Amino acid sequence: MAEEGPVRRLGVVPAPFPGEAFVSWVDTIAASLRVSRTAALRALGLPGSASFSTHQFHLSPEQMEGLRRRTGLRPAQVERMLFAFYAPTALPQLAADNGRIGQSARVSQPWLRRDHSAACPLCVEASGGRWLLSWRLKWTFLCADHLVYLVDRCPRCGLRLYWRLEATGAGQRTHCVRPAVRNGRGGRRLGATVCGFPVAEMPVLSVGDEEAVHVQRRVQALLTPADVSHNETSRCLLQQLVLTIRDVTHRTTLAGLLDRMEGPVIDAVHETLGQPWQPPLSWTLERGTPAAVSALVRIAARSVRWDTPGAGPPG
Repeated sequence: MAEEGPVRRLGVVPAPFPGEAFVSWVDTIAASLRVSRTAALRALGLPGSASFSTHQFHLSPEQMEGLRRRTGLRPAQVERMLFAFYAPTALPQLAADNGRIGQSARVSQPWLRRDHSAACPLCVEASGGRWLLSWRLKWTFLCADHLVYLVDRCPRCGLRLYWRLEATGAGQRTHCVRPAVRNGRGGRRLGATVCGFPVAEMPVLSVGDEEAVHVQRRVQALLTPADVSHNETSRCLLQQLVLTIRDVTHRTTLAGLLDRMEGPVIDAVHETLGQPWQPPLSWTLERGTPAAVSALVRIAARSVRWDTPGAGPPG
C-alpha cells in the first residue's frame, strides 16, 4: 500500500523489547499514547482491524518503510517481531507462501499459538507488560530464566491469554481482558465486564526437571535463525521432532513415554481434555498446557540425534 500524503512522524515511541512480538509492541505504543490498539495501528500507518492476527505474519516493503519514517525503526528490527522471523527454521511455509502468508499459515501450523499467547508472568512483570514472540510458538513451553512453565490460561476465567479478537489493546498486556460473562459460544457480550486478573499474579508451575530445561534450550537454539547451514539443519531436526510427536500422539498407551518426567508434567498430560476412545496424547498438542506440550517435545527429543552445535542429546 502506497503512502498517501506526507508521513507524520510520531514522537518518541517505546523501543521494542528484545524478542518482543509485534502486536505486543503495538500495544505498548497504545499504552504510551493512551489510545486503543486500532488507533495505534492507524498512527503507525497500518490499516485493518485490531485483530490479533492482522499484522504479525508479514509486512510489505511499503509498510516497513512507513514504519521506519514514522518511528525510526529499521526493517530488521520490525522483522524480528514478526512470525516471518521464524521462516528459515520453524515456519518454512511462511517463506514459501509469501503474499498469502497471513491466511494459510494460521490454518495449517499446529505448532503456532494462532489466536493467543502463552507467557511467563514473571517476565511480563519484570518487563512492564512486554510479550515475547517465542511465546507464540508451542515449541516454547518454559522460561529458562525463571525456571517456570509458561502459562496460557487465566486461572480465574479459564480462558486463553492475549486473545486475538480483543481490541482493548494495552489492557491485555498486564491483565486478562476476556469477558467475565460469555454469550453463546464465547463472543463478548456488549457492555460486559472483563475478567481483569493480573498476569503478574497468575500462579506458575516451577520446573523441577533438568531434562526439561536442557530440551527447551536446545530447541530454542534450533528455532533461532542463523546462517544457511544452521537453518537447514534446524529445519530437518524440527521436522524429525514433529514426525516423532505425530507418531506418539497416535499411540494407544502412555506406557514408558512419561518415564523420568516430574509429577506436575505428568498430571498436566492427564488433565488435557480428551475423549476416552482417543489416544491419550492426541489432544495434548492442540489443547494441552505448555507443561503438557513439554512432555511431547521431550519424548521426541529422547529419540532424535542432535547434530547442531550446542544442541547435543539431552543429558
